[in-house]
Amino acid sequence: TTKPFIILLLFAFFSVKFFYLYFYVNYKYPLEMRNLKSEEQEKVFKKLKKFIGENTEKLLKGHRLFLHKQKVFHVSDELEKNASSIPKDDLVSIGSCLGRFTKSMHFKLTITSLHVLSKYALHKVWLKNSAEMNFLYANNILKSHILKMSEDVPINANVFVFNQNDLPLGFGVTAKGSTHLSNIEGNTLVVLHQADTGEYIRDEERIV
Repeated sequence: TTKPFIILLLFAFFSVKFFYLYFYVNYKYPLEMRNLKSEEQEKVFKKLKKFIGENTEKLLKGHRLFLHKQKVFHVSDELEKNASSIPKDDLVSIGSCLGRFTKSMHFKLTITSLHVLSKYALHKVWLKNSAEMNFLYANNILKSHILKMSEDVPINANVFVFNQNDLPLGFGVTAKGSTHLSNIEGNTLVVLHQADTGEYIRDEERIV
């Protein structure tokens, strides 16, 4: 009969797929934590510049960047020294995760970078207390949600979002610049949501 043959064929197919994925991941993203290659570093710096401009130098003062699988970690020299006694193969995480590389090797910032990068923000948006929870549920920001916005923020700029107490909540990209705020309706979209601290609850397993 053809049934055993089909089962054998399916088994062979999934076995080949499993081994392909296993070797692909371990070849492209080795388990050992390592320094970034030049092309990886270039992509990370390009993304960081959109958020913090020339403050990248300040960000890296006394720190280095490491790659572990797809994730990029921001590690202080002191922490690196203290962790040197641990075999790199055994390290699961170290320092602060700034973001990760996708399968197509594009670098994407993650919410875990917020506390590190927000202090170097080029552009900022402050939300009213009444709009804070709306943003923390991954919603976009309307003009009526905004308490204030830093000056000279252009369209398509990456912005950090804060509450009224200057606590960083996340980041996004502007659909309207700061010069447009006084001339638009309250229900006009101003900032497109990209990431927020609510992810620590919504996507805890993925983040950890």
